[in-house]
Amino acid sequence: MADYRQYFQAVLRPRSEHAVEEFFALSGRYSNFQKETCFIRYLARHDYKGVLERLGMWEKDDRARQSGYVYVPALARQPDQGALETYIKLYNGGKWQLPFRFENRILEEAFETSFRETLEAFQRSRGRAEESIVRNFAVKLLFWIDQYFPRLFVSTQKISSFPKFACGGVVKLPEYLFLCLLYRMGCDVLYVSENQDVGLEDPELLGLSVVVEGPDRPPRPVVVSTPVSTPAAPPPAAQQPARRPVVTPPPRRQTSSPPARESRQPMPYEELAKLASSVVMLQVFDDQNQCYKTGSGVLINGSGYILTNFHVAAGGRYYGVLLEEETEVFYTNELIKYNQDLDLAILRMEKRRAPIPIYRGPEPLVRGQKVVAIGSPLGLFNTVSDGIISGFRTVGRRSMLQFTAPTSHGSSGGALLDVYGNLIGVITAGFDDGQNLNLAVDYQSILEFARGLL
Repeated sequence: MADYRQYFQAVLRPRSEHAVEEFFALSGRYSNFQKETCFIRYLARHDYKGVLERLGMWEKDDRARQSGYVYVPALARQPDQGALETYIKLYNGGKWQLPFRFENRILEEAFETSFRETLEAFQRSRGRAEESIVRNFAVKLLFWIDQYFPRLFVSTQKISSFPKFACGGVVKLPEYLFLCLLYRMGCDVLYVSENQDVGLEDPELLGLSVVVEGPDRPPRPVVVSTPVSTPAAPPPAAQQPARRPVVTPPPRRQTSSPPARESRQPMPYEELAKLASSVVMLQVFDDQNQCYKTGSGVLINGSGYILTNFHVAAGGRYYGVLLEEETEVFYTNELIKYNQDLDLAILRMEKRRAPIPIYRGPEPLVRGQKVVAIGSPLGLFNTVSDGIISGFRTVGRRSMLQFTAPTSHGSSGGALLDVYGNLIGVITAGFDDGQNLNLAVDYQSILEFARGLL
């Protein structure tokens, strides 16, 4: 018989204090007959109730239920007396029958194997446990399977679906082993505790999950933005495109000496880096409630307007917005305007934060001028890098700034700043085959596009 466990090998990625938001967004991969899953033990510390509230809102969304997302404040305790007899009969003295069936042969084989291994893990952890103790655990396991599997595995045929299970409460050996069973079946699992980890010391079992500690500081009061259950914005194709502005290319550097820069002193890099608080990471969700890409955005006014690239926002049903110093993800489906030719778009969220001013001159930008880039390359939230303007290019109908500050996929929509903290461009493209060859939509295009919103 084939070892079907190979189909559910897990990849434990390093996690930050934003593990809850990452759990929302994680869609994993299914390739080469292997499915990525994660199992996170999150110590919430100061925000235990807030995390549970967010999980509850998330689970109530209709799309979440349809996609196999389940949240419970704590695992159900015990079945009532009538149901208890049913599960005892299913256990049948160790000749068990499972209360849930998969139509997919691989899933069914994996289910039977994982259930047997979960019972064996319990016996190893308890030593020479009496049959009655093993039976009681098996009954709990069958009860939990009956309670949660129909809600998680909404499709009993697709091995490539990605169910998610989140819970709080007190987790000891029986509860943890059930979470391990879900994990082995290809579920992403999140356990949230207030200030203490699971009550067991088995390194092999603990190695199936990764522990993440929440922030040391209490969370700031937050304004909850548009919930994900609100009606979706029309897809970009249904929007009325913004009129393409006439773009005047930025003045080129003269053969004579460059004009004098502003009399005020440039900001130290440490101060420039603090402007990352006004640069956001964007999660783009599809109709299946899956985050299928990420990007960056820049707050351009005090009313929650976020400037990003059209190619970042395009196709999204709704968006998650991550801000520095916030544990909350702010969701919105407000796509205010976009222009495909300029590769620019504007979203709006309810959360307010100070914007980054857009450069308005009077001196022209010059080649060799120092710049700072802020974005979230490869999902690394608000990475700061520096470089220079290396050229002025025309790409299609767009006037672009070429710069050398390192960027990667995920930086799109991020901020390109001068040394005075002004937004001079929106990062839009890079060349994988060239080192530090990156482009940004210039400030003149931004000013024209965002006219009336600044």
